[in-house]
Amino acid sequence: MAGSRPLPARLLVDLPNWVGDQMMTMPAVHRLMEGNSGGVTVLHTRPNMVRFLSAVFPDAGVVASPHKASPLSSARWLRKDGRRFEIGVTLRNSARAKILVRLAARWCAGSRGEGALALLSASCTVDRSRHQIHDADPILAALGLEAVDRSWRPTLPADLEGEGKSMTKEAEVDLKKAVGLAPSSARGAEKRWPSRRYGELAARLRGRGCKPVVVIGPGEGPVAREVVAAAGGSLPVIGGTSDVAGLASVIARLRVVVANDSGPMQLAACLGIPVVAIFGPTDPRRTAPLGPGNRLVSSPTGVSGARDISVDEVEAATLDLLQLRQ
Repeated sequence: MAGSRPLPARLLVDLPNWVGDQMMTMPAVHRLMEGNSGGVTVLHTRPNMVRFLSAVFPDAGVVASPHKASPLSSARWLRKDGRRFEIGVTLRNSARAKILVRLAARWCAGSRGEGALALLSASCTVDRSRHQIHDADPILAALGLEAVDRSWRPTLPADLEGEGKSMTKEAEVDLKKAVGLAPSSARGAEKRWPSRRYGELAARLRGRGCKPVVVIGPGEGPVAREVVAAAGGSLPVIGGTSDVAGLASVIARLRVVVANDSGPMQLAACLGIPVVAIFGPTDPRRTAPLGPGNRLVSSPTGVSGARDISVDEVEAATLDLLQLRQ
């Protein structure tokens, strides 16, 4: 990427909309925070991510635009002190994101396409043969920074650890045997393993002495109730009113998480919690959880999505990870 700019500076980092995509940008944000030490970094995110990012990157200013705000109104709000940022980086691929950083910063960078040539000072081609975690590497290089560290993991502060401890205690979760089940996905039913199979898995794990706990986000109560009903007995359910920070505080205390290709899956992977990742139609080469301590279960055809995957396969992968964590 031509036209590099030096750090430290007054830096705006515009983050993706979806939780899973944001989690895969966390190593890049870490590099940007390191490289801009001595400067001012503002992370522009969505409201449900503010507390998590503030906890993980306490030296950054973390702000969220109102829901569905236009790029113009968001840029005005970000420049409410009357100054433009020296550097703006967007880790989103949309034209709206590129308009935002163009209006908010003197020099801006992002991915190629979606108006990049007209809007950005520097643009890069995303290498879709590599994991999505590396999409920001060319932008980092343009700022004189190293590529992302795939092994980087955030550290949750003591207050969030305490929040997770309180939530799991209230739900009577046995942490020595706790297996998280994250049955939802925000991007379509074809990516979801059926709730009844999550329930059957919970029943089998319970029969083996494990303690399954259903982990959900706001508005996912109906899915959790389907899982509990299919399990044939009560299961603790955590997170229905939590933001991403609250979910992170719980997930960080679990031994293993079983999840669809979703935000909770990427959150667990980001935190370094072993994941059994269930993939249907999407390409795991781009978004699978990284590291040797995870297991991937994918649809043999991809045609029917995650519905093709049996309980036997997911149970075997879960028990394999649990055995490794003995």
